[in-house]
Amino acid sequence: MKYRVLGRTGLRVSELGLGGHEYARFLNPYHFPGKRKPEELVGPKELSETQGPRNRLIEKAIDAGVNYFDTGVVEECQSLGLALETLGRRDDVHIAAETMGPVRTLKDIPKARWREVIIEGVEERLRILHADHIDVFNAHELAGGYSRDRFEFVMDVLKEIKDQEKIGSIGVADHQPRFVAELIRKYDCFDSVMIPYNYHLQEARDILFPLCKALNIGIVAMKPFCWPYYGISFSHFCPPDLDTGAYTPNQIGLRWILKSPEVSTVVPGTNTLEELEENLAAVTKEGKIDEGVLEKCLEMAESPQGKEKLRDLTRRGEIARTRAYIRGYAERALEGWKEY
Repeated sequence: MKYRVLGRTGLRVSELGLGGHEYARFLNPYHFPGKRKPEELVGPKELSETQGPRNRLIEKAIDAGVNYFDTGVVEECQSLGLALETLGRRDDVHIAAETMGPVRTLKDIPKARWREVIIEGVEERLRILHADHIDVFNAHELAGGYSRDRFEFVMDVLKEIKDQEKIGSIGVADHQPRFVAELIRKYDCFDSVMIPYNYHLQEARDILFPLCKALNIGIVAMKPFCWPYYGISFSHFCPPDLDTGAYTPNQIGLRWILKSPEVSTVVPGTNTLEELEENLAAVTKEGKIDEGVLEKCLEMAESPQGKEKLRDLTRRGEIARTRAYIRGYAERALEGWKEY
């Protein structure tokens, strides 16, 4: 495993991190409402029933040198916190956490309670992570419900919490690189930025990378695989008999991202040991990649054949092994839904 410094956080992080979004276990209630409400905790029984394989995945990742773990929605914190406590490996990793849409959340709350709500959000993450310190705390989706007053209030309180050493660094996680760039230019208040960056979504390279480099702001690349359709790996759209050389398409996608020296780590959502092993091989074995593979997958995905593949992914009988979340995102893609 190779390591890079995450900007002015000073953290030495593995090139391959581990993302959240455990859709294979708990469908994201923000995208698939009904079973749980957003930020509603997963019950102990449901969590424990499927935690064993997750513990093994986390342990194997740490043993392989992965030391940066990103968490977003609450079940990801629950799962990681339980795994690290069970394994006794908290001191071996750096954890990133966030509360979802803090600026938007304050919109419907009396101003007298703003500080309390922000502090409670951080304390809740600490509690369910079984931790007394979060290495990077991300302000999530600041563009949603943005107002200058609420944003500045959120940042001021996070700085207070940082001074108390409950969080090490303040970051931002957002899907809108232009908006994040404007916040950086005006406030220069982030130590790291987590942004979608992949072969299909390259906007951040021109808009954010030079700015972050100049200010020593670390960059975490998220969503390395789910393009051009949110939630669905591009590898579903490989043309038949495509020669990918020594690497799988997903490995080529990771290697392509890490060609950018500005990127400190990439955090693919990882749900199985097979996925983890594939991702690890992308950063540990040597060899040239063929970027043409990514171009051909993109062409296929956006072609009529790609639309037909989306339809296939919605059919339970025809694609028996397809996870429920893939079916759900395929249905949304056909309806024109976009998260980016």
